[in-house]
Amino acid sequence: MSAPSDVSTSVGTGSAALGRDSSSDHHRLLTVGIAVLGIFVTYVPVTSVSVTLTTIGTTTRATTSDLQWVSDGYVIPMAAAVLSAGLFGDRYGRRRVFLAGLALTMIGATVAGLSAARTGSTALHLLWAGQALCGLGAGMLLPTTLALIAHAVPDARERGRYIGLWATGLMLGLAVGPLMAGVILEHGGYGWTFAPTVALAALAGIAALARLPESKAPEPRPFDWPGQLTATAAITASIYGVIEGGAQGWSSPACLAGLGIGAAAFVAFVIAEARSSAPLLRLSLFRSAAFTTAGLSALIALFSVVGTVFLLSLYLGYVQRLTALQIGLRLLFMSGVAAAFNPVVGATLQKFRAGYLLAAGLGLSSAGVLLLTGLNPHTGAVDLGWRLAVFGLSIAIMLTTVSTAAVNAVPWQLAGMASAANTVMRQYGGALGPAILGTIFAARTASGATPTAALHTALVVDASLLFIAALACLATTRRFRV
Repeated sequence: MSAPSDVSTSVGTGSAALGRDSSSDHHRLLTVGIAVLGIFVTYVPVTSVSVTLTTIGTTTRATTSDLQWVSDGYVIPMAAAVLSAGLFGDRYGRRRVFLAGLALTMIGATVAGLSAARTGSTALHLLWAGQALCGLGAGMLLPTTLALIAHAVPDARERGRYIGLWATGLMLGLAVGPLMAGVILEHGGYGWTFAPTVALAALAGIAALARLPESKAPEPRPFDWPGQLTATAAITASIYGVIEGGAQGWSSPACLAGLGIGAAAFVAFVIAEARSSAPLLRLSLFRSAAFTTAGLSALIALFSVVGTVFLLSLYLGYVQRLTALQIGLRLLFMSGVAAAFNPVVGATLQKFRAGYLLAAGLGLSSAGVLLLTGLNPHTGAVDLGWRLAVFGLSIAIMLTTVSTAAVNAVPWQLAGMASAANTVMRQYGGALGPAILGTIFAARTASGATPTAALHTALVVDASLLFIAALACLATTRRFRV
């Protein structure tokens, strides 16, 4: 796996000389600003589409599994592209990959927006295609934005402050997305909710073309195509199997085929990586219990964040009959608190072991999700808001510490690969969240449960996974290096 798929070792060491060319404060801030705008663009669609699901379902008559693919159509390509985007940046130039990611994001959002001009299954298929293109572009942006910061700020200690700004941009994207979509849906169709993504990506592209210099790794690693292809197949097929299992039954041919192909592709990935001289992912990293725990924690953390937002958006839209703007304002209790507390968490990382903070975040998140089981058709904004605020605080702790925990679990020369692997697992969790929790919700309602009871069941499963991850973190924290 590419070192610069997150904070790259090649950028932090071999490219240090290149970093000195951009040492001026003005240029550094400009590069960081463009990178933060890039990650903001990447995460706006994650939550903006969630509050649009009710409108999309009503307009296209989509089922729950159809709506799961609206969310996962974005997150799955995003997770798969992260694997090799860093390598593309090392070899062909990070500015070039950054611009390519923005272009795909613009094209995908445009296609998704135009789907509103169609009806029924045609609209859904066009929407899925647009989401996939947009997610592919986001996957190229995710590691590249961090690599740009690492190149502009070669000093590892100083770099942490700027990566904190990057994380704040991510949180703000999650916070602002639902509000923008909600305001737009008050005045127009769901297709227009993709317009801000197009505009923001265009703005970032213009800034990058005008001000962002090109940079490459002095000795880029070769591509591991067998690893990339088998990993992509494993991610896509397994998610497909889970969604189809909920929609058609766990013994249905579509479910069995998806899960079977996913399992076979995963085995092929392990074999390919074991034999590769330049693997995407060194399997030896998983000999570290602390690294493995950090990776699973990353998976469960985003599983919970994306899956919970998916469930709440459906419930608030279909059961409480709230508009997209009303849903977005309520979700602001969660994402706004996460964005506000993110800098505080970053400062706290300097005083406590990352593993302990991650365990605390996972435990608090478990409690926050359990608090959400108090939601019913008559729950008001304030009553829901304080529960979401607890969950939002936990998100700030989890997402800020999880990559640091992974990096601190391995020798420094493997920090880039460890961070990249953690990023992929985090995004895979984001794809699994709507798939699994949505499947539980759909299965419970299909068996006769009320939507409220179905929601509570899914949330209890969600909280249980978070609690198990918190215990695992506590058990392995002594093995983290910092």
